[in-house]
Amino acid sequence: MIKSMTGYGRGEAEGPDLKWVVELKSLNHRFLELSLNLPRHLWALEDRLRKLIKSRITRGRVEMQLSWETMAGKSMVILKLDPGLLAETRSILQELLDFSGLPEPLRLEHFLHFSETFVTKERETLDMEDTWALVSRAVSGALEALEQMRLSEGEAMAAEMAGHLEVLRQERSRIAAQAALLPQLYQERLTARLAELLQPGTLDESRIAQEVALMAERRDLAEELARLESHLAQFQQNLEAQGPSGRQLEFLLQEMLREVNTIGAKAGDLLISQAVLTSKGALERLREQVQNIE
Repeated sequence: MIKSMTGYGRGEAEGPDLKWVVELKSLNHRFLELSLNLPRHLWALEDRLRKLIKSRITRGRVEMQLSWETMAGKSMVILKLDPGLLAETRSILQELLDFSGLPEPLRLEHFLHFSETFVTKERETLDMEDTWALVSRAVSGALEALEQMRLSEGEAMAAEMAGHLEVLRQERSRIAAQAALLPQLYQERLTARLAELLQPGTLDESRIAQEVALMAERRDLAEELARLESHLAQFQQNLEAQGPSGRQLEFLLQEMLREVNTIGAKAGDLLISQAVLTSKGALERLREQVQNIE
């Protein structure tokens, strides 16, 4: 079954101190493009995360947001003062007060404007393997949720696309039925026109037959109709097949449009031209939907 390229998934994994939360959002894209938003201390896991996502998704732009929540009120970082910088800050502030001549003493709020006096660092170095076990579990959960949404949207798209395919099949049948009548219709029109232009009894039936035969050869649509039928069958098979099929469906749409255009150019018939226009409309609607298929 086909899958949409758009969707959203969320996954979580809890450890003793942290809960990791992964959010995935996928959008339309011609190829697979990954955008991972990771904290600096987890950059070492980026390559493994990319491989994990690529094992489940083959097409689309995928954005991943990784965040965490501390358990039992435990912070990820420790906040400390820089004594040296704090002393320099105090000295400069005192100089400013002395220079201004104001009798105001130094107060705590004066120092709060200098955030550089505070130093933050991780409470403890994370074990990468333990972290990977939890993060990969959260990513897998998000991928599962994302895939379910993409499958659900793909199922709805397949149902709608089946209606457009049926329109194409009906128009192909109309074209085939009308194409079978073209030699007879051409012969009737040619005979009637020559009868208007020539004297009674001077019509050359053999010459008319030759002209009709040449016309039938030039306007024969059998090959185009056969290829169009084959492409329609292949398109239906790809809709029902497992695995990515978006690119194959795009190729088949291009081929179907080529056959329809050729039919319209060769036929020279009003009814067939109308069927060609209807077919092109159905192909355009299919093309819009195929652009969102993985």
